[in-house]
Amino acid sequence: MNRNQESQGYFRVNGHNGLNENENELILAAEAALERAFRPEQHTVGCAVRAASGKIYVGVNIKACGYGPCAEPIALGAAFTAGEERITDVVAVRRRENSFGYRVVSPCGNCRQLLVDYAPEATVVLMENEVLQKFTASDLLPGYYRTRWNERLINGTNGKDKSREEL
Repeated sequence: MNRNQESQGYFRVNGHNGLNENENELILAAEAALERAFRPEQHTVGCAVRAASGKIYVGVNIKACGYGPCAEPIALGAAFTAGEERITDVVAVRRRENSFGYRVVSPCGNCRQLLVDYAPEATVVLMENEVLQKFTASDLLPGYYRTRWNERLINGTNGKDKSREEL
């Protein structure tokens, strides 16, 4: 059984019925990022984001002795470095600790705020109560820290056409 078949079977067993082909493609891209990871024992989470252009960007977490960034900011950084302006979809996966394969995971609190700041309307796929679910990033963090920047994104303006005084 290959990785693709194993993942699809896992989702069916856990009640998956709501993900479309694009979301499944995103999950496979996050898994592939972990497959290519430099140090598998240190890169345990992979993230894939889809930009409005349709391109997918990936990242893996960076473990260090004190702290390392999660996979989500790495993937977002890759997209923004490539010139993307809007993220439409996000998913993160984690290596299973005692078996083959991966598991879709929820973004941590810091990453939830990061997603609100940079992709508030993006669809985030995550596992909740052993079922894959979809939320908008801003719905994942009730009472999130509001800034002029994330409020502009939610209201449909990115601030590029605003003067510096308004920022």
